[in-house]
Amino acid sequence: MPEGDTLRILADKINDRLAGRRVERSVFRDPRLAGRDLAGRVLVDADAYGKHLFVRFDDRRSLHAHLGMDGTFAVARRSTAPAWKRRVELWLDAGSLIGESVPTLELLESAHEHVVTDRLGPDLCARAGAPDPVVIADRIRADPDRPLVGALLDQHLVAGFGNVYGNDVPFIAGVEPFQPVGTIDGLDRLVALGTALIRTNARLGRQNTVGRRLGTDATWVHGLGRRPCPVCGVRLHHRSDRETPWRRSITWCEECQPAGATAAADLDRARRLIALHPAARDAGFAS
Repeated sequence: MPEGDTLRILADKINDRLAGRRVERSVFRDPRLAGRDLAGRVLVDADAYGKHLFVRFDDRRSLHAHLGMDGTFAVARRSTAPAWKRRVELWLDAGSLIGESVPTLELLESAHEHVVTDRLGPDLCARAGAPDPVVIADRIRADPDRPLVGALLDQHLVAGFGNVYGNDVPFIAGVEPFQPVGTIDGLDRLVALGTALIRTNARLGRQNTVGRRLGTDATWVHGLGRRPCPVCGVRLHHRSDRETPWRRSITWCEECQPAGATAAADLDRARRLIALHPAARDAGFAS
């Protein structure tokens, strides 16, 4: 599923290539938008909040999209997807914006975007700056028995984290993903680590949590399944989305992320694992 950094990158790309351009033709293949037409409208700007995209036009309407698991937008390039997958097509005087397999699309008044965002937690990739990790940690601790990863992925608590960070941030901090949040010491430092990583990756344009090969997507344990742990070599554990309370898959290392009645974010471990990542300074782990 596209995460907060992916949406921030997408919004910035739309602004760079299409802001100020006039729509010459629009096509909607979503029954909820049947008969709507944006032809003649100027695309003013685009913004993201968590995993939500807002594309604004000069008639004070916004196209709101949530990409779900598989949605994507082709920006200023021709889409190769079949027509039935192209849920929205905007042809502008300087290129196109085409939403492929986007499950949630709606046109709403720009002044009413808050109806969507008010139900979400702080936006990790906000243009205005990083949210306070202490505030986010306090929101998460409101349900102290909730598993760590389930809390991190709850968009009502904090907007933007997805599977990449749900897998890798606990691994970097050495905390078991099922650890109840009320038993974790240093939860705010763990949140600060995740916030720095996702914001830095939004700037760099890649989902990289390891600090090597920064021009590529690279993760510690996300997507590794039951392969050996990249740190200690022990075989990783994996549960599918059907086996976790938060309905997303998880990969972790029982050696590096031991379970216990209480836990603490291992700051020395985190410092070592992200030492080469540009996010280390913002996370407070720069040597």
